[in-house]
Amino acid sequence: MDHSRSSRLPAVWALSLGLGGGLSVVAQPGLADQATLEELRAQMQQMQRQIERLEREQRQSAQQREVAAGVPADVVTGGDMPGSFKVPGSETSVQIGGYVKFDAIYDLDQDLGDTLFVDGLDASDDSGDPSFRSHARQSRLYIKTSTPTALGAATTHIEGDFFGGGGNEVFSNSRGFRLRHAYGELAGLLAGQTWSNFMHFSAYPTTVDFDGPVGVSFIRQAQVRYTLPVGPGELSLAAENPEGTGYAESRDTAPDVTARYKWQGAAAAVEAGALLRRLETDDAAASSDDAATGYGLMLAGNVDVADSTRLMAGVLYGDGIGRYIYTANGSEDGDSIGAAYIDPDGSLETIEAYGFNTAVVQEWTPAFTSSLSYGLVRGDRPEDIFPTSTRTLQSIHFSHFYQWSDPVTLGFEVSHAYKELQNRDDADNTRLQFSAQYSF
Repeated sequence: MDHSRSSRLPAVWALSLGLGGGLSVVAQPGLADQATLEELRAQMQQMQRQIERLEREQRQSAQQREVAAGVPADVVTGGDMPGSFKVPGSETSVQIGGYVKFDAIYDLDQDLGDTLFVDGLDASDDSGDPSFRSHARQSRLYIKTSTPTALGAATTHIEGDFFGGGGNEVFSNSRGFRLRHAYGELAGLLAGQTWSNFMHFSAYPTTVDFDGPVGVSFIRQAQVRYTLPVGPGELSLAAENPEGTGYAESRDTAPDVTARYKWQGAAAAVEAGALLRRLETDDAAASSDDAATGYGLMLAGNVDVADSTRLMAGVLYGDGIGRYIYTANGSEDGDSIGAAYIDPDGSLETIEAYGFNTAVVQEWTPAFTSSLSYGLVRGDRPEDIFPTSTRTLQSIHFSHFYQWSDPVTLGFEVSHAYKELQNRDDADNTRLQFSAQYSF
C-alpha cells in the first residue's frame, strides 16, 4: 500500500468539499453578482495553492521515509544500548567495553603475588621481608549484544581478563587471556558461564585488590538459570557445574542445584539463597560410603543509613560447600577449605564451613569514596588427620577511590591478611596497593 498517497487523501477531500460548497453558491441564481464571482475565484485559487503545498510536503515526507527505510547495508548506525552500534543489515546492537588497570603492590611481611593471596600465607615464614611488584593483569575486555525478538531482547555477554596462566616477569610479562563470562539470556532463561546463583552481590564491597574480602560466596561457572518475578522481588533457580574437590578420586554425577531470592529497594536490598549438591568418590579407601550430600544457606543485604553511607553484611553456612566460599587462595582447584574427605574408616565425610563479611562504604564527594571491609571464613577438618590444612582465614581492606575524570579512577588501599592452620600455627601480612584504571 502507498501510505504516502492514502495519508494525503483526507486533506485533499476536505479542501475539495470546501470548493464544492463554494460552487454550490454560484449555482444558485440571484445569489451572486460579478463581485461575488471574483471573490469565489480568489478563494478557489487560494485553496488550490494549499492543496499543492500539502501534496508537496507529503511527497517530501514520503521520500524521507523511503530514504530511512533504504539505509545501505554497509552503514553503521547507533544501537539500542548506551555506547553501542548496530551490526550492518541487522537489528543486533553491539557494545564493546572494558578497562586497562595498573597495580603497584608492596607487601610488608610476605610476597603474596599479584592478589592478596590469603591462603598463600606461609605459617613457617616469620622473616618479615618486604617485597614489591606491579602488573596490569586485571585489564578487562567485554562484548555485549542485544537483539529484539517477540519474547523481548535476546542478550549475550562475553568477557575476559589476563589472570590466566603463562608468562613471567623475566621476559615480556605476557599473561594468558582467560574466560570470565560467556552466556546468553532471553525471557528470563540464562545459559552459559557467569556468576553462580549462590552468591550475595548485595554484600560484596569494591576493593583495590582484585581478590577482595574472604568469607563471601564467590564463583563463576557454567549453568542454566531461570529467573522470574515473585512478589516484590525475583526468584532464580539454576543447575550448575558441580566440580567436587578436596578428596581423592572425586566424581561428578549431578549438577549443583541453587536457588536465590532477591529484593532490591531504593535504599536497601536483601537476598537469600540455598544450595544442594551430590558428592561421590571412586577411591578404593572409601569402602563403606562413597557418596555424600552437601548443602548451603546464604543471607545478605545492604542499607543506606545516610545519603552517603551504606552498610552491608553477608553470612553463609553449609556442609561440603568449600569451593563456594571465597578464600582468596589462588589454587588450581579454588578450594582451600575443601568439600569433603575420606576418614580412616573409609567414609566420605563433608566438611562443615561458614563465612562472614561486612563493610561500610562512605561517599565523601561525588568523586571520592572510601570503604572498610572485613571477611572471615572457617572450615573444620579433623586436626589429627589434617594438621596443616586451613582452619581460619581473615582479611581487612581499607580502600579509597578517586574518580580523576569520567573514565579514569585512582585507587589506594591498605589491607591485612591472616591465616590459621588446624594445628594453630598462623601467619599474617600487611599490603599497600595503588591502582590506576582507565575505562572505555
